[in-house]
Amino acid sequence: MRFRWHHRFGLTSRIVIVILLSQVSIELFQNMLKRLVPPPSFILIDQQWLSERTAEAIRVARDTPAEKQQEKLDALASAGWLSFHIEPGDSKADTSAPRPAGGVLPPTRHHVPAPMPGKSSSLLTSVVRDIAQKIDVDPARIQASAETTSTDIDLETGTLVVLAASLPTRLVDVARNRMQSDIAVLRSFRIAIDMGNSRWLVVSQHLDEKEATRRFRNIAIIIVTLLFIGGLSFWLARRLVQPLKRLTEAAERLGRERKPTFIAEIAIPEYAAIARTFNEMQLRLKQFVDERTHMLAAIAHDLRTPLTRLRLFAEYVDDQTQQRQLLSDIAEMDAMINSTLAFAGGEAKSEAHSRVDMAALLISLCDNACDAGGWVDYLGPDHAQLPCQPVAMRRALANLIENGCKYAGHVTVELDDKADSIVIAVIDDGPGIAPEQIERAFAPFQRLEGSRNRTTGGTGLGLAIARDVIHGHGGNIHLLPVEPHGLLVRVVLPKPATPLT
Repeated sequence: MRFRWHHRFGLTSRIVIVILLSQVSIELFQNMLKRLVPPPSFILIDQQWLSERTAEAIRVARDTPAEKQQEKLDALASAGWLSFHIEPGDSKADTSAPRPAGGVLPPTRHHVPAPMPGKSSSLLTSVVRDIAQKIDVDPARIQASAETTSTDIDLETGTLVVLAASLPTRLVDVARNRMQSDIAVLRSFRIAIDMGNSRWLVVSQHLDEKEATRRFRNIAIIIVTLLFIGGLSFWLARRLVQPLKRLTEAAERLGRERKPTFIAEIAIPEYAAIARTFNEMQLRLKQFVDERTHMLAAIAHDLRTPLTRLRLFAEYVDDQTQQRQLLSDIAEMDAMINSTLAFAGGEAKSEAHSRVDMAALLISLCDNACDAGGWVDYLGPDHAQLPCQPVAMRRALANLIENGCKYAGHVTVELDDKADSIVIAVIDDGPGIAPEQIERAFAPFQRLEGSRNRTTGGTGLGLAIARDVIHGHGGNIHLLPVEPHGLLVRVVLPKPATPLT
């Protein structure tokens, strides 16, 4: 026997394992993306170093011909951290605009927020003054602007520039104390020095070329996480619901066909225990029904023997009136035995299901009733398929139509073929049944006063057999009054959820 390790895990264990696996998988995916697209880091810039490097770049630009200035600037050692560009004057901010003290202008890009007081403004002002002193120019010819960051430091989308009055600066001070005057945390900064001839030397930090990629990475992590968890949850739900569907189908088929429908082995231990219990219950039910059927068959056999003797004895009765009464009683007892066997199950319980055209069956029964002298009309489609036990269903519907013909002059049979069920209505114009007597009408061997009596014949099992057969097919039967008089027998037969094989 092959050992299956996964059969040892119960429902709780499977849910825990799936949750842990999903968490581990998401963490691995996030770490993989962060390795492929690493997060940006801090750029630590000392105020004195920034002013010296900027002054150095200005001197190199002044001593180099215009056509080679950019090449020389790119070759500077500080170009690994700072970006130097020569730009025409018309791309700068309006020099005629009012200038704050210290030479710091508002940002040239409209979407950049103004420098935060006490941080970027003071440090950039100091940088501007240091640069002006080192290159011996008027501070008014130097413009500086900065793009500040939000209150919470976020390294997921772009580089942060930490401009400090002096290094080293502890990063914990940067994260915890954002309002100290000797540290400015910026998204970017821009220093423009007037070189004359409408030319400006612009100094800034290196732009983060992977910012868009990082934003895409962050969005991808969210989307993939949702898709992964959603897909895993859907897969787990299907795995958990599938055995329940099999159990539901087996129960529905047991109620419809009344024969055991065993559930195959299920890997989940809790569901496997339910399946075993359900299979055992089916066997016990079948054993109980079989024993009852065999007992009634034995009783019927034992009763037929004395009935045969009574029938032979009746032949020797000289009084014709007594002989007819005796034979009538014997015939009624024989009919009751046969009806009892039909009501108890007998052949109906063992009959196989097959696809039956219910419309054709009803049309045939209506024709038979008309041939017997009744007045029966059929209303409905010409065809309506339903898997059922043909003989048992024919007996049940025939009982309903015959009852209508016995107690009424006109009977109408209607059929409605719905998507999930077939609805049959048998309507007559007879005396009907009082509402308080409806449940009693379904009881075996019951004859209702005023509507059912010996003169009409029957054993009182017609409705009982009809309800037993209809319930055996998973359906319902109701008796409803009709104004001004009459009875409506409404039968609902559900169509099976799974196709008949």
